[in-house]
Amino acid sequence: MELQAVKQFIKTHGIKDGNEVLAAFMKRINLKLVPRTAREEVAIGHSKFGGYPDLPSVSDHPGENLTFLAQFRLSDFVGFESVEELPKQGLLSFFYDMEEQPWGDTDERHLWRVLYTETTTLERVRIGEALNERAVVFEESYAPNVDTLFNLMTEDEYIALEELFDEGEVHAIGGHPDEVQNDVFEEVEDTYGDRFSDPFLLFQMDSSEELDIMFGDAGILYFLIPTEALRAKRFEETEIIMQCH
Repeated sequence: MELQAVKQFIKTHGIKDGNEVLAAFMKRINLKLVPRTAREEVAIGHSKFGGYPDLPSVSDHPGENLTFLAQFRLSDFVGFESVEELPKQGLLSFFYDMEEQPWGDTDERHLWRVLYTETTTLERVRIGEALNERAVVFEESYAPNVDTLFNLMTEDEYIALEELFDEGEVHAIGGHPDEVQNDVFEEVEDTYGDRFSDPFLLFQMDSSEELDIMFGDAGILYFLIPTEALRAKRFEETEIIMQCH
């Protein structure tokens, strides 16, 4: 979303707490799927959703029970202000048990995995079932903290504003999550304690017809990491929250 559209909304509707409303919108990277137009696979080492992962070796795959969701070439994010805490090189790969569909409880931590590799020699590892493969493009824009906005505005004002940020599927990195039930940052801190007092949204993946994937009842899956761990490249500290309708 463009911040100028929010500013115009505030002016048009005479919103009293305009500065606070603007502050509730945070920059982030939105991930847009590229429709499949040919049979060729996405090149090895490139950012994508689905298909099979690119890893240093077969032995690096976390297990056929974990579905490969996406991988992101971190050099693609260089220059984006909202994700400057990410490493500038390497590949991040995300896996999740689609059969068990964990919610993110502390006793379920074996049911997801985030792998980070700085190795440039990669191979496509064909293990387990694969989602539809799609290339991805990145767009930096603004996303709302819904709980904050709801408390700053009347119900009618909020409903009118919602129309501005109804963007269909919401895959994203950084900024504030698009919650389905309650504030995701608060939930991950409640679940995993004070180490998540400063969380970073490493990856938000929405249910998707294009990818033929559903989290619960049209839900969203969130991969979150303490910002301190992100800076130190301790991606094994990543946890998840899943919310659905």
